[in-house]
Formats: sequence, C-alpha cells, structure tokens
Amino acid sequence: MRSAFLVLCLLVAGCAATTTPKSTPPPVVESAADLPPLGPCPASSWKPEAPPPTASAKVSMVLLAVGEWARFGRQVVVYSTDQPPRTEQQGVREREAPERIHDYWASVDRPERSGLDNVAWSAAFVSWDIASAGVPRDLFCPDQRHTIYVERMVDRARRPGAAFVAHRPSERAPQVGDLICASRAGSGTTLDNLNRGAGHCDIVVEVKPGWAAAIGGNVADSVSRSVFPLDGNGFLSPISARPVFAVIENRLP
Repeated sequence: MRSAFLVLCLLVAGCAATTTPKSTPPPVVESAADLPPLGPCPASSWKPEAPPPTASAKVSMVLLAVGEWARFGRQVVVYSTDQPPRTEQQGVREREAPERIHDYWASVDRPERSGLDNVAWSAAFVSWDIASAGVPRDLFCPDQRHTIYVERMVDRARRPGAAFVAHRPSERAPQVGDLICASRAGSGTTLDNLNRGAGHCDIVVEVKPGWAAAIGGNVADSVSRSVFPLDGNGFLSPISARPVFAVIENRLP
C-alpha cells in the first residue's frame, strides 16, 4: 500500500513538473480618450543652479546634456535594427552619484528623491536640462513623466510660438536639439494615443549619415549617449528595443 502511495505521489509530481506554464498576457494598452485635461503648468520655486551656457537655448540644451554625459563617465549604448543594444563604454552608475540625480529630481519638485530610491529619473533629467537651458515654463513644463511633458508639448503646439513640435518618426529626420521619444513597458503610447503611459526621451546631440546620437538619463543606470541607426534618407530605422513614437522638433533659437 505504501509503495502504491509513493508511486502515485511521483506521478502527480511528474505531471506538475511537465505542466505547460501559462503565458503572460500582453499588457493592456490604456486609451487616452477618457483622460481629463492636464490643466495649466504648475508653478514652481525651483531655479537653475547656473545661467545657461550660451544665449541660444537650443545650443544650451545640447551643451548641458553633453556636460552631464561627461560627468557620468561617457557611457555609450549602441542600438541596431536586429540586435539587442550593446554598451560600448561603462559609465558612472546612479548609486554612485545620488546627489546629482537629486538635482534632476528637484527640477520637477521632487527634492526628496535621489539616485538611491530605484525610481526612474530619465524625465527628471530631460526636464532639468531644458529648464536649465533657460526655456520658460510657458514653452516647456517640466515633469517627472516623459509622456506628460510630451502631451503638454502637443497641446502647446496648437497655439502660435511653440518651441517644440511633435512629429511621427516617418515625418521628421532627427536634428541636433530634437527629442527622440519612445514608449516603454508595453504602454502603447503614440501621438494618436497620448495615454500618459511609460515612456522615454533623449536629446539629440549629433547626427551623421547612418546614425544619430542622443543623450538621456537612466539609460543603463547612467547618463548615456545612445546611438540610433538612420536610413538612407536620415529617418530613424525601426528599433525593437526602442519603439519610437515621436521625433520632437526643437524650434528654439
């Protein structure tokens, strides 16, 4: 009897071990249709730590991004159309520079955060960069989420004098000073569905035939220079690791 019981247990265990695991369902893409308006840009008492490096806000954005990239050890991440991204040079990690990441967080009114709390800080980096370049809040509203400030850019572009104009990747070849924005974590964010989901943007700092380089925060846990492939006409090639939904034209002087 005991032997039969042991055999039965082994059979049950074997069946459990060979049971096909359930596949994870794809993330649900939220719709922007029912979201309330964002309203005006909130006031802030935060001030940049120094004047912009040049009189040109666009040039200042690029110089500030390059300066922060150097501060973090010049990490480079290369993307391709058919291979995973590869890191060609390691930089300073977020936990090795928490005070500087705290400065980025302060620009979006979250001074309690730093590089030690495991919260994505890439939008805070871009917000710090653009605000530090001297761009006023009526042209750019800093935010801790990329898709929020992108939504405000799209709304602002409906009125005269916009500094940033969003285009689909097939409609604009990236230029220095532009932003390259992608959805993240299956959020499904697009220009047609600004659902305030997870996203990521980088600031373009160099464009050459076949590639564009853009600097962003919290890329491989550092401020990184990402290199993206371009097609023969200078447009972004599709990248599985970065589902780009917008190239944001920088019209700043």
